[in-house]
Amino acid sequence: MTAETRSEPDRKLVGIVAVAENGVIGRHGEMPWHIPEDLQHFKEATMDHPIIMGRVTYEGILESLGEPLPGRTTIVLTSRDLETPENAVTAAGLEEALEAATTAARERHDDADRIFVAGGATVYEAFLPALDRLLVTEVHDDPDGDTYFEWDREEWAERERDDRDGFAFVEYVRPE
Repeated sequence: MTAETRSEPDRKLVGIVAVAENGVIGRHGEMPWHIPEDLQHFKEATMDHPIIMGRVTYEGILESLGEPLPGRTTIVLTSRDLETPENAVTAAGLEEALEAATTAARERHDDADRIFVAGGATVYEAFLPALDRLLVTEVHDDPDGDTYFEWDREEWAERERDDRDGFAFVEYVRPE
């Protein structure tokens, strides 16, 4: 996927991630921190929007909640056959995932203006060249981990920052 295959001009493709100072986003399939404000921020940002994620991230949510994220259509990027409820669909590739998310934005989410990419690491890496924005929770810690978010900060401009105790919510955009 390239920048040329970004979402429609009126619909932004937004990565949303919580990442530690050392780049860690996960350990043994889980986040190595518990920040309730970050979970609330994620919910508020993504509610009523389609979300693209990988199978492992999706299965972690199912294990934790017992269902896909309510109020959102989840597009699961996977090559496996998965049974999914009505608010989740599978996609075998990046273009198929983006098409499914665009359809969901139009048909299920009142023509939502954003499609979110919510991990894991390989999904972020694959979509990063096409993202219009990044919503990053910068966790001020260096935990041990086995999953990382890698990106070139020089390709992004900080648009907004909300500093909190031990973390910050930061929005990045691609410079014009």
